[in-house]
Amino acid sequence: MRLIFRDVLNHGERSVLTSEAAACAGKQNKFWEMHALLFQHQARSFSTAPDQFTSFMQELAGQIAGLDVNAFTQCYANHETRAAIIAADEEHRQRGITAQPIFEIGAQRLFGFQSVAVMSKAIDAELAKR
Repeated sequence: MRLIFRDVLNHGERSVLTSEAAACAGKQNKFWEMHALLFQHQARSFSTAPDQFTSFMQELAGQIAGLDVNAFTQCYANHETRAAIIAADEEHRQRGITAQPIFEIGAQRLFGFQSVAVMSKAIDAELAKR
């Protein structure tokens, strides 16, 4: 079993910008820390003016212990991760991944949150094939 996180850019430019922030933090092995902060501050993300967004992302980056904020800022300002994020989103959409969460268990795709019973049944069915 493996967990794969896929960005789904379903909130326009803000999705791209927040995904870039997470990816830039990820270049320093701090993806999940930024991910957590972005979810914690979702409301602020939607209310922040576009011209203030970089400052907001730098503020969040500054809250992550061990993150080099200067390197993060350079990555973010230069959009070093943007092309890869957009390309991955296009690939996901071609595969039918347009929302989250999605659970892929073998060839079966489960959309949305699932009960333990549903997940167990899907996993057992996949294991029975092997």
